[in-house]
Amino acid sequence: MSITSNNPALANMGDQPHDHSIGASLKRRRRAKKWSLKTLSEKSGIPVSTLSKVENGLMSLKIEKLLAVSNALDVDVMQLVTPEETDSPVALITGRRSITRAGTAQRTKTENSVYEHHANDFSRRLFSPAVIEVQPGVNPELIRHQGEEFIYVLEGRVEALTEFYEPTILEAGDSMYIDSTMAHNVRALDGKRARILNVSSIDRNLPGKQQG
Repeated sequence: MSITSNNPALANMGDQPHDHSIGASLKRRRRAKKWSLKTLSEKSGIPVSTLSKVENGLMSLKIEKLLAVSNALDVDVMQLVTPEETDSPVALITGRRSITRAGTAQRTKTENSVYEHHANDFSRRLFSPAVIEVQPGVNPELIRHQGEEFIYVLEGRVEALTEFYEPTILEAGDSMYIDSTMAHNVRALDGKRARILNVSSIDRNLPGKQQG
């Protein structure tokens, strides 16, 4: 799930170094299509200079622009946000595990969201777990992507928004499980930030095309 925010502290992130995972993923997927930055710019409507800064980890994108890029590349937006895994073959192994110590989770930042990704060393996993900080004061755009999703509120209160149900308030300790192809998002309540545990499934049999 992607979170949008107008938080001033995050709004100025374009002037600071940023996490390279989104930029690296963007560059790899662009080159796989043998596109120049100009081509991607024309297809996404985002300036070449902005795309170049993102690819080099010097700038972040708002969720609206991430959606534009993912649509242009014909991939699920979560494939850009989630750190990439190795595609090397892995033999069938039982008893695998991954431990992420406090403070060591890989962080991915956009102008509006902060993701802490866990179990990144677990290759070819079926789920992508992340702790997401939700900033207050914004009405987020609903998004959709392939797979299913589990949301658990760790701190604060959020309002869960979906295209088929009335808005639902979730407090610390509450959870929600959804079909991620249904447009959805959450927003923080009470003018305070919230933190959620988000676990998204990784469907390897479906094309990762953004639907909305």
